[in-house]
Amino acid sequence: MAIQWVALAACLLGAAIRIPDVVRGRGRVVFAALVLLSVAVGLSLEPIYLAVDQLLGGVNLANLMIRLCLYAVFVLLGVRMVAAFKAPRARKFVVGPLGIAVLAVTVGATVYFFVQSDLPYSDTGLTAFADQEAVERYSEAGRLYPGYVAACLVGPALASAVNRHTRSLHRLAGAFLALGFGMVTVFAALQLFNVDLGAGAIVLPFSAILCVVLGLCLIWFSKRRAARSGGRSNLLAQ
Repeated sequence: MAIQWVALAACLLGAAIRIPDVVRGRGRVVFAALVLLSVAVGLSLEPIYLAVDQLLGGVNLANLMIRLCLYAVFVLLGVRMVAAFKAPRARKFVVGPLGIAVLAVTVGATVYFFVQSDLPYSDTGLTAFADQEAVERYSEAGRLYPGYVAACLVGPALASAVNRHTRSLHRLAGAFLALGFGMVTVFAALQLFNVDLGAGAIVLPFSAILCVVLGLCLIWFSKRRAARSGGRSNLLAQ
């Protein structure tokens, strides 16, 4: 679908505008998250997926790469956002023992069910193997950690959006981030209960990506404006 290509372009653009700061040693965490997100989104596109997976042996290792990249994205954004939004409660759930345990269980389950699956040829999204229980469990595991972290970040992002003591551009960024993480949370919950979303199975998660990337870009622009006026910038822009 077109929204996947739009999401990829947004991720690449979001990473590109941060390159000058990265060269100066700033903003490396969010930049790394955007690069990894670009990889994950790119691999979701059939032409790219099939080409890369053939290089990896044609056994859908590219799909496993998507999962692991997304986990890394949520680790990086989770750590950065709880600090940027000064959210100690969210920090406890994201980087505390529970958050680490959820990440470990998710990664372990993902790798285990991938190995247990019979994936003899490349197939984008693994739809050709959807009747296998191991593949179904693999897909469920893949939504666990992103959904968990997103649920932890909705509140801090929303609080930032309604904070009248911050700049309007920063509040708008918070609104997009809250919307994006809210979509991830809803998507994970609906999939957990096996709700048939139809085209929404693609539209919802990629719309969430667009919202999150747009939010991060707005924060970056907010930082630029703050720098020109001598104000303080948000950690997400650094």
